[in-house]
Amino acid sequence: MTRAAGPEQRSTSPLAQLSRQLNSACTAAVQPLELAAILEAEGLTDSLAQQRYGEVSVFSCAERLYGMVPYRAPGMPVVRAAPRPLPVRSLLRGGLYLLPALWSPALLALAPAADVFHGAGLGLLSASLFGWGWMQGVAYVGFTGLAFAPAVAALRLRRAGMAAAALGGGLAFALAAALGQDPTLVTLAALSVSVYLAAATALLVLGQEVTLLTASLPALLWLGVTRVWPGAADLSWAALPLPPVPAITLLLAVGGPLLAAWEATRHAGLAGAVQGSWRPVPWTQAGLHCVYGWLCAAAMSLVFLLPLSGLSPDAAGLTGLSWSLAPLVLTLGFMEFSTARVHRNLRLQAQRPDPIGRIVWGALGQVGAGAGRYLALLAGTYLAAGGVTAALSMTALPVPLLAGHLLMALSLLLSSLLNNFGLLPRVLIAWTVAVGVQLGALFLTGPETAYLLGAGAAAVSLSLLTVLAVRDVRHLM
Repeated sequence: MTRAAGPEQRSTSPLAQLSRQLNSACTAAVQPLELAAILEAEGLTDSLAQQRYGEVSVFSCAERLYGMVPYRAPGMPVVRAAPRPLPVRSLLRGGLYLLPALWSPALLALAPAADVFHGAGLGLLSASLFGWGWMQGVAYVGFTGLAFAPAVAALRLRRAGMAAAALGGGLAFALAAALGQDPTLVTLAALSVSVYLAAATALLVLGQEVTLLTASLPALLWLGVTRVWPGAADLSWAALPLPPVPAITLLLAVGGPLLAAWEATRHAGLAGAVQGSWRPVPWTQAGLHCVYGWLCAAAMSLVFLLPLSGLSPDAAGLTGLSWSLAPLVLTLGFMEFSTARVHRNLRLQAQRPDPIGRIVWGALGQVGAGAGRYLALLAGTYLAAGGVTAALSMTALPVPLLAGHLLMALSLLLSSLLNNFGLLPRVLIAWTVAVGVQLGALFLTGPETAYLLGAGAAAVSLSLLTVLAVRDVRHLM
């Protein structure tokens, strides 16, 4: 073995130098697979392993490192970290996701129509359905910017948010023209929702949940005033081109978050431009996240929006039960927190000095426990909602619909975890199958059963993907 001259007498072998560069990983590794995952993450390929280190593959190189560097246990035994306290912001995010449902019905009052698929209702539905996808892509672009600097993220959020809002408005205009409806009214409604979603996405990505809530308070207070004091709607607002209550509601609900988001991204000026101008924007991945958002939105809401009476004699639609999505949306913040905690526990599990089989089984247990906690919370939320509906003599939630919501929640949690593993393309295939199953079932059965079948297809396929992903311990690192 070649050694360098001098007091340290260290080997100059390329593999020995690599072992010193990865010393902390080599000494803590309990199996060669851990080192193989690190080498692949560093960009090492089989051909490079042959050229640089004389090994036939990356795994062979990892095995040599594993045998070359002795395992040294850390000073303290590996223990499971205590669960972090539930952050208030996680629960707050769920409430913020639900905010548009409180003020967006004011859009429907802009122009009375026979059904919600005309006029402002068409713009609202278009922006709501496609907005989830647009903003998934905007959020991804913003989060990748945070890896460089907050100024880069702010700059990207401002530009991508404005582009997404414009695309949402343009899509609504084209849809209205194609259906022979008033393009001005449809576009106004769609732009209102799209601009709000862009502003809210920017604030949430930048971690300013409290700012978004504060900016939304005037609109919520105005809605409360109009409920308690209906005479507010009779005041003379001659200067307003729209009915007073909807006009003021839109002005407050959209204008407040828009100003807050503009202020939050204000530092995306010259400094942000200089830092971010040369940073590559992952538009392809952002597009995939848009598709992911659209598929999830379609799977969750199509049966509540489509006029199903023309599909089968017994399908009357679920528009009156669209409120049942509220508990699911309300707990999405806790779902995000649960996913982050599961991912953290998986990393701790992978560091245990156990055989690989035990590590995998422990990891599957972590996923099951995290999903169980979230579903238990969601079931409790639906139980409370059922008590409220009974007290108000509202229609009870059908069992297939309730089961579908629980399976849909499980699917969203597993999707989030798989996305963290970098398996978004497989997730897209699973959701595409789920939407296809749901649409196909609509022609054969009632909407509640179709929704359950679609949610079940998503849950089964994503569960199988999760098991396969966890078996590959590289995803746990």
